[in-house]
Amino acid sequence: IKFDNDPFSRWDADQNLMRKAILSRTNGVVNIELESCLIDTLQDIVLSANEKDSIVISKLLSVPGFSELETYLDRYDPISLYTARNSFVSFLGKKLAHPLKNLLDRSRLDSSLNWPKGQKARRNISICWSLLAAGGDIEVLTEVLFAVTSNSMTLAKSALFALRPIDCSEREIAMHQFYAKWKNKPVILDSWFGFSASIPINNSLSKVNQLLNHPRFDSRSPNAIRAVLVGLALNVPLFHSPDGAGYEFMFNQLIDLDNKNPITASRICKVFTKWKSYKNPYKEKILNVLNRLEKEKLSSNTKEVVDLLIN
Repeated sequence: IKFDNDPFSRWDADQNLMRKAILSRTNGVVNIELESCLIDTLQDIVLSANEKDSIVISKLLSVPGFSELETYLDRYDPISLYTARNSFVSFLGKKLAHPLKNLLDRSRLDSSLNWPKGQKARRNISICWSLLAAGGDIEVLTEVLFAVTSNSMTLAKSALFALRPIDCSEREIAMHQFYAKWKNKPVILDSWFGFSASIPINNSLSKVNQLLNHPRFDSRSPNAIRAVLVGLALNVPLFHSPDGAGYEFMFNQLIDLDNKNPITASRICKVFTKWKSYKNPYKEKILNVLNRLEKEKLSSNTKEVVDLLIN
């Protein structure tokens, strides 16, 4: 990672090590030696980054996503994977706080430049915000909140993304501010609906119901529907609730949606794609939902997808 001249090889090695660390945590084991070496390497790279390194630095700091990690597992608990990934991100944010703040300071100078000149700086800022916020840095929460109402849509969405998994007052304020600014722009407001549905909070299903009945939610718009229902699927603690409430909610939404927009319904059914790899009770509860869907009078599009998922 530190000495290879090929950017792709550096990124690939970095991602492999991060995956190993997270998958180890998923199994309840923290690989201290691996994680310590990774921290030392990333710290050196960030603090000593030259122009060449700065091109790939945001990639090296990016943690593999939940859906990507799923492809490397079989017979796993999705909640355990989600928790393991979050704990690893928090670990990086705490251990790399100094180099991340250093990178943040350097990147601010070019962040306001028009695309493509400021693109690299905005990517660096985005990843720094996410890691520092996850690490519990109080100062960065204030900066992120300010960015939500900035003129840069990239930074505004990055700010929401950084705040999404953090249970803090800044998250609620940020969501209100983003909505207030863009409530008359349906295309942009879809992002707000998606973020809102994906936030892991208590009574999340009630929140998702409120979104589907929101006065500015367009139930005829495939993009708006997809934003909320895919947002629900990204809300891992809710969607994969062990009692099956998330799956049941999705079942009811798919039945209703298939009568109105079968193409969109068939696409959203794919949120159940990984079900065979899950442990019980997740696996059996999703299979129950799919079997019930199969018995419904579905459109040909949705029925084809459901049949493929079951078989």
